[in-house]
Amino acid sequence: MVLSADEIKQYHDTGLIFPQRVMTTDDAENYLAQLESYESNAGGPVNGKWRYKSHLVFPWFDHLMRHPTILDLVRSLLGNDLMVWTTHIYPKEPGDGRFISWHQDSAHWGLDSNQILSVWVALTDATRENGCMRMLPGSHHNGQVEHQDTRDPNNILTRGQTIFDGIDEDQSVWIELKAGEVSVHHVDMFHASTPNHSNQRRVGVAIRYITPSARQTRIDEDYATLVSGEDHFGHFKEEIAPKTTMSAEATAFHEHVADLQGQIYLSNTDRNSIAGLACLLYTSPSPRDLSTSRMPSSA
Repeated sequence: MVLSADEIKQYHDTGLIFPQRVMTTDDAENYLAQLESYESNAGGPVNGKWRYKSHLVFPWFDHLMRHPTILDLVRSLLGNDLMVWTTHIYPKEPGDGRFISWHQDSAHWGLDSNQILSVWVALTDATRENGCMRMLPGSHHNGQVEHQDTRDPNNILTRGQTIFDGIDEDQSVWIELKAGEVSVHHVDMFHASTPNHSNQRRVGVAIRYITPSARQTRIDEDYATLVSGEDHFGHFKEEIAPKTTMSAEATAFHEHVADLQGQIYLSNTDRNSIAGLACLLYTSPSPRDLSTSRMPSSA
């Protein structure tokens, strides 16, 4: 899917493109079925650290982030040389009362580039009722802005980081998607999401694409996967694609890389490792843990 000149201009003007269909509903259901097969065997919804850098333990996700239609779309915006810096799985279970406050991804990723975007893939329909994202078109032109850590127990973000200035919710758009559609947003986009008030599960995954020229500024070692073109910079170590779901090799490698990512997300807090991040990660909601689980980014 090569974007038209008008669509490319729209992205640069608004920081956002949606909806874009990248696969059939059946294909989306197949990816979802592979996730839910793991969940069935694991005895419950995917949670904790497996929800970020998820492509390192789930072969279906490694396949999805290399999907040719998605890569064509991203190449239209960032060029031929592409890396995936991280991935996330975002389920919202029925009745999940938590939310995500207005924030920017750039505020806690530590990357020195703005040539970064997120592709959010709907594996189920995403609606206002079940907690789809909201975005403020054009807000990426503000650059990175100040966030305040609220530690709100109902905020899914790691610190409850929130933008309080410059939010005009009347200008926001609801990012409603059908299964198999995606939205694309700039790393500096102001975005948020509401609770899932429906009786249906909402599942989406996010793929964070960067250009190889980006650098990590918070720690000395970081990893990414080259998915298109060439890396002429060598700023990121090469990741290992999983051969089977949750293999011993894959989980050991994920543990190392996820620990580094935890340090990035929790920089300048009282938690600076995967142990600190794991206790905050957005886990599947139950009445006993709704106040304790968090997630690093846009859901």
